[in-house]
Formats: sequence, C-alpha cells, structure tokens
Amino acid sequence: MSPIHPPRQPLDVYPGTSRPIGVPHPVQAHVGSADTARWDDNPVYKKISGFYREFFAISHLANALGRSTKTLYKWEAANPPLFPRATWIYNGESKNGRRRLYTRRQIEGVLVIAYEEGVLSGTKRFVSHTEFPARCAELFQQTRAVMPDPIHDWS
Repeated sequence: MSPIHPPRQPLDVYPGTSRPIGVPHPVQAHVGSADTARWDDNPVYKKISGFYREFFAISHLANALGRSTKTLYKWEAANPPLFPRATWIYNGESKNGRRRLYTRRQIEGVLVIAYEEGVLSGTKRFVSHTEFPARCAELFQQTRAVMPDPIHDWS
C-alpha cells in the first residue's frame, strides 16, 4: 500500500467543533494564489448617462475576499450591519430579482481594508471584532457618488 501524498496533517478540529482561533478559514485557502488576481474577470457593463460603465457583482466581491456570497448577504443583514449595502442595484432579467453592483474602486478598497484588519489573513476570527465594518461603511460613503469611468470605445 502506498503512502498518501501529500501526507495529511493532523487536525485538532473534528466534526461538530469550531475552528481554533488563528487558523485560516478553509475557504481562504486560495487567497494569495494565482486565482485571486482573477476576481475581476467578466465584469458587468451597464449603460448609464449614454456610456457603458464597468461594474462587478457580489460574486466578484466574494471571490476577492475568499468568502461565499451567502456570507456577504449575512454580513449585510446583521444588526448592526457588518458590511454596507451595495451602492448600485439593478433589476435582473431573471426571476431571481435585483442585483448588487460594486465598482472596481470599492472592491479594491475593501481588499485593502480586509488585509489591514486581518480579515484576509485569517488571523481575525470574527469580523465584528475588527474595524472592518466601520471602515467599509466609510469607504462606501466616500465612493457613493463616484461613477466608474465611461468606456468610450465600446463596440
């Protein structure tokens, strides 16, 4: 019988128990790899004021943060909110309803804040114990009136 490659690391966490403090979130295993640079693939283009502009869906933001979209929905619905509501919302063509849209500036700002607050590194277990919610709310307040640059050479 051949040994398992790579060898498994013993885990202190068993089904039904919580993850020890300071252990990175399992979803964040891909953070820092080549896949994280791909969060901005396939942006959503919307026509505003006669020009197409670049936006990103909540799935792009979730991919950049290494979280699921359901986590971001829960952060928005928490009391007090752990993440601000999207600035741009449009009615989707599908039966699933409205779509949250974020600008590139907002997502890149959230990534900087998450890194500085330890949310991306996995050193902080609870987002509510950091300044992440307040700093993101401030970022969204500052970028609320800033529209993405128009794409002039749309073909």
